[in-house]
Amino acid sequence: MPAATDYPENPNYGQGRYRRRIRLSTTGNSVFGELEDTNHAFRCTITHDGAHVTDIQSEVIRIPFDTCPGAVKPIRNLIGLALCEDIQELIPQVDTGGNCTHLLDLALMAIRHASRKQAEWLYDICIEDQPSDEAVCAEIFANGELIHSWQTLNWGIQQPAALAGKVLYKGFSKWANKAFSEDAKEAAFALQKGYFVSSARRYNIDAQAGDSALEHSDVMLGVCFSYSSPQIEVARRTAGSTRDFSDTPTQLLTFSEPTLR
Repeated sequence: MPAATDYPENPNYGQGRYRRRIRLSTTGNSVFGELEDTNHAFRCTITHDGAHVTDIQSEVIRIPFDTCPGAVKPIRNLIGLALCEDIQELIPQVDTGGNCTHLLDLALMAIRHASRKQAEWLYDICIEDQPSDEAVCAEIFANGELIHSWQTLNWGIQQPAALAGKVLYKGFSKWANKAFSEDAKEAAFALQKGYFVSSARRYNIDAQAGDSALEHSDVMLGVCFSYSSPQIEVARRTAGSTRDFSDTPTQLLTFSEPTLR
């Protein structure tokens, strides 16, 4: 994982944890998706005809860059995709770098949820801060039931023994696609994405308000919508975009404080 040694540090890192909550709800031929975590808050609605996506509406509520709201346009390119029970089969059909990573993940999960018999599905992700070279816990719950619990250290899994040595950055998809299936696979990928974002807790993101995305183009160019051209040339960090849900998980998905722009 690229280092971000020039980012201002978060003085509270090591005293809390990263949390993300995702809720998927079905009503008729529509799936409503919601996601909130330390750095992001999104909603989307996927409409389908029983076989294909017929419409996508989305809302950006709390985002790190002032260009992120534009991501509601490219996500509509998913219209026409076939409903699918394995998100990884849809990935080759979408422009990952041209979309907001987290809005895209939410939309793809909503598309998969359209095939579930259970009307509502709730994921809770919790990853402890790692202030030293000691392993910390990364967990994901689905509807209150623990699905994965990994002891992690520096982008790798140490426990359980069956996954020891597995990576959580480049190479994750290759091994996770083989190791998991169905809901356990979706949960594993959701936990890995949460682990990725959790590293942002190390830094004082709010102190970067107004900074240009171009300052980190050497390592970030093309990774998402705002870090891709032409957005990266004009993107600026938003003010007041982060929240600490370490001890207040019930506040997730309340969307109480949108980003100040």
